Amino acid sequence: MTVNPASRARRPGGRTRQVTERLWTAALEILSEKGVDGLQYEELASRAQVGRATVYRRWPSRDELLRDVLARFAETSVPIDDTGDVVRDLTAFLHAFGAASATPTGRAVLQILLRRDDGADGLHRTALDLLDRRTGDLQCRLDQAAEAGQLPPVDASFVNMMLAGPVQWFVLRRERPFALSDAREIVELVVAGLWRNRID
Repeated sequence: MTVNPASRARRPGGRTRQVTERLWTAALEILSEKGVDGLQYEELASRAQVGRATVYRRWPSRDELLRDVLARFAETSVPIDDTGDVVRDLTAFLHAFGAASATPTGRAVLQILLRRDDGADGLHRTALDLLDRRTGDLQCRLDQAAEAGQLPPVDASFVNMMLAGPVQWFVLRRERPFALSDAREIVELVVAGLWRNRID
């Protein structure tokens, strides 16, 4: 039987998808092992077992490479779900953030966000843009919760600051892993405070 080449090209899980997954995996490995400065095209191509031209076609500039890799890490490691229960969703979000922050890749991302020197590549600005985008995603989830009567109208930047601060404290101290029960307690305190502030 003759296979139509066009059908093969459209088939899910084809070579393009495999190459993409290898690139993502290799990029996150390098970032965790060597930090941002170690994420170079030559090593990325070597680890993903592709030609350098393939990497350059996907990411013509290093800024684009770093932006996409950081976004991939954030979106896959710290998803913002909608189960209909905002406390459950924020707890899962915070627990995932704690787990991701404790990894070498997560620590590299935090170091980027804490940098004050933009440098020639604008890396700090790239990380801040990603943070703004993720805050926008969180705002959408909080707005949905407000419409459902589960929260008062709130600003995602403020809520994110209240949630993320304790997690960073846990990660820096490293006395024990950040547990799901820790995330739940923090979320419940923040949500109760948001309601109390509205009443006051």
